[in-house]
Amino acid sequence: MAPTPTESPPALATTKRKFHKLLDNITASTSQTSLTSTLYESSNNASTGSLPQPGVPEPEPTAKRPRSSNSSLERQRQVSAGQARIQALKDQLLTGKPQRAGTMRVVGTQAQQTASTPRKPPNFQPYSQDMFLERLKTFADVKKWTTKPDAISEVEWAKRGWSCDAWNTVACKGGCEKHIAVKLRPKRKDNDGRDIEMSEDITEDVQPSLVERYAKLIIDGHSEDCLWRKAGCQDNIYHIPIANRAKSSADLISRYNFLLAISHDMPLLENITHPKPHVDQILATIPATFFSTTTTGTPPSTPAQRVAFAFALFGWTGVSESRISLAVCNHCFQRLGLWLSTDERLHEMSKKLGLPIAALRLNLLEAHREYCPWKNAVVQANAPDSWIAGLAAWETLEFMLLGKKWNKELPKLPDEHVGSHSFERANNNSVDLGTPSEATFPRESEDSGLTRHITAGYNDEGDEESLTNKWKKFKAKLKRSTSKRSLKSVKSAKGSVKSGKSGRSGKENEN
Repeated sequence: MAPTPTESPPALATTKRKFHKLLDNITASTSQTSLTSTLYESSNNASTGSLPQPGVPEPEPTAKRPRSSNSSLERQRQVSAGQARIQALKDQLLTGKPQRAGTMRVVGTQAQQTASTPRKPPNFQPYSQDMFLERLKTFADVKKWTTKPDAISEVEWAKRGWSCDAWNTVACKGGCEKHIAVKLRPKRKDNDGRDIEMSEDITEDVQPSLVERYAKLIIDGHSEDCLWRKAGCQDNIYHIPIANRAKSSADLISRYNFLLAISHDMPLLENITHPKPHVDQILATIPATFFSTTTTGTPPSTPAQRVAFAFALFGWTGVSESRISLAVCNHCFQRLGLWLSTDERLHEMSKKLGLPIAALRLNLLEAHREYCPWKNAVVQANAPDSWIAGLAAWETLEFMLLGKKWNKELPKLPDEHVGSHSFERANNNSVDLGTPSEATFPRESEDSGLTRHITAGYNDEGDEESLTNKWKKFKAKLKRSTSKRSLKSVKSAKGSVKSGKSGRSGKENEN
């Protein structure tokens, strides 16, 4: 009797399919599909697609459990939702940039990016000129800050992190938050003898001891742990990097373009004044390609365009606020109303004040604040061992534009410019310095150009002084001698004294 064959155990693939089908039937009735079930679904598809083992008979298909159409649609939605979450996780992992907390908000299967709050820059940045200028700009409003002595001027406060917060009050904003009220003079009185708020009696003298006290508070006014108490900005923080030819040229063109936008409100050419050389002499030496990036694309030709270029040469830019055209300096934040220099306005003020129009013309250099680097060579702080040592910003810019021609005679102007006083320095202070220890006043025409040599100076005592001290001393002498005739009389008087002394000494020797 032949032995009956033993029943073969079910194949492993068959058992696996049955297990997953049973798991699918359980999860089909649930309302949530987890990430684990989705992963099992992926593995189920992979297992069912495998080939049967050889020699093993294929099992008979089992009867499928009937399912409703609603449950099938629900399961498809849940699977797609799980796959969407898996894909979102993959995208986040593959980018390698984890999202910050609070910047990503997940709603359902959609990720909505929310705007993150920008971080404020640190308060203590003594090397940043932009932040220094931002603090200095808070002092520009005359309704909040009045003129102070140089030792406690707005520049000194801004170098130590202070900003103007209220009427003559400074604050360390973003730092220790300390406040200091700078009171140098008493308040003005009204007709009834009561104090006028936000005012000071400028007729009262400032006590030197009070100035010294506030000078110490510039540093000691900060809290003990404030970084501004330990260090401040460097002395050359106000320096304008004009020596960079590309940057200075781009800034000049930018200022000129802004001024062209308000050229219709520019004053007449004869109603402005500035140190020599004449703007036409400078334009004659600049190549036409220099103005290729301007709004016109051509060199200044009309009187209004030449005036706009003269403004730009001396650091001014143009703005329009409430249909009012202004010339603004972005370093000392001085603002000039161009309507004050119109021809009608100047004639009106000349009649009211009884002054010549020449005394009321707008001086493009003197209109800057005293501490502005465009005007002040010490504040500009050019490198002491360079060709531009001891020059203010306007002189440095003209040196960069003219190059080697800066020390030579510029092109001669047409005859209509000869004898014109519109571009002479106030009080006839424009001078031609030839050799050291020698000073001569300019000729009647303006063809002499910018002939002040960099190495020239006026040395009254014969000792070796810096160029800055020489220039200061020479300007002081010019204020005392304001005409060529007075200088000649002084020289002739000295010559007569010397000749008298020599004559007397000769007679004494003969005796």
